[in-house]
Amino acid sequence: MEIANAVGANSGAPRTNRVVLEGVGARVIRGPDWKWGKQDGGEGHVGTVRNFESPDEVVVVWDNGTAANYRCSGQYDLRIFDSAPTGIKHDGTMCDTCRQQPIFGIRWKCAECGNYDLCSVCYHGDKHHLRHRFYRITTPGSERLFLETRRKSKKIAVRGIFPGARVVRGVDWQWEDQDGGNGRRGKVQEIQDWSAASPRSAAYIVWDNGSKNLYRVGFEGMADLKVVNDAKGQTVYRDHLPCLGDQGAGRSGPPDLKIGDQVNVDLELEIVQSLQHGHGGWTDGMFECLSSTGAVVGIDEDHDIVVAYNSGNRWTFNPAVLTKIAAPPVLRHRFYRITTPGSERLFLETRRKSKKIAEI
Repeated sequence: MEIANAVGANSGAPRTNRVVLEGVGARVIRGPDWKWGKQDGGEGHVGTVRNFESPDEVVVVWDNGTAANYRCSGQYDLRIFDSAPTGIKHDGTMCDTCRQQPIFGIRWKCAECGNYDLCSVCYHGDKHHLRHRFYRITTPGSERLFLETRRKSKKIAVRGIFPGARVVRGVDWQWEDQDGGNGRRGKVQEIQDWSAASPRSAAYIVWDNGSKNLYRVGFEGMADLKVVNDAKGQTVYRDHLPCLGDQGAGRSGPPDLKIGDQVNVDLELEIVQSLQHGHGGWTDGMFECLSSTGAVVGIDEDHDIVVAYNSGNRWTFNPAVLTKIAAPPVLRHRFYRITTPGSERLFLETRRKSKKIAEI
């Protein structure tokens, strides 16, 4: 499903325009190109996307109350921690752990199990097998990105307006003196949905004066609250989070796999057979692939990989099955030898045909 239609834009609209529409309300943390000190409160501290000044520049209100402009094209100051508050949803999907249906925000699809999906909360909450690799699908219809296993990846804690935090009214406050007056404090009890179409976009607060209510933290980019004593949220796989605005070259296979590469199948047989469903299947003749190195000779329109073997057989694989091996040195190439700067160069025979001696 094209995301442009989902947000009411023209289906032919440039992708950058769609990003602007999709991003408002997203909860973000600092990204790989961050160079702004502790404006955000420190690594892992969370803010809300308020609006886009242009496809290249975004305004964020951090939970600590600081508001500033950041880069979201070419250089990426921000990562998307949670896009569920924006209302992005993947119709026809369900989280196979918590049963959320449809999945809101980022969809995480297991590359090693048939038809298995997680929502962001469950993915970062270590549900399912940590050795399995996943595809990250940021928006419906977007290209999927093949990720490293969670087992090998770094986790950080997010901090901000989470249960236990102490807060005061924020930049978008419009609720009179429910809080007892400007500067009065309250405590976050729970992160909730402001509306069914905008999950995790609000916080339920108990004010020190005894008043209780729900306030916007992400809904339509609004920040009703400012944190004065932050709290720890969940831990997340930082490098698995997408950069805000980065359309990347998300692909269905490992990003460096190309024609001519040498590949092995290193997974267990049962996993390989499962991964092959919908990607060319599995036959008994393919057992040779488990003990032989093959060469990539084709990539089909579904991004499946065609591999040729010394037997003459060619088999089609799910890219998640394959491991690229280092290319051997090209010994058939001929070289020039240049002994000193400015000296004449001598054209040599190939190393493949030449005698080698051992060092003494």
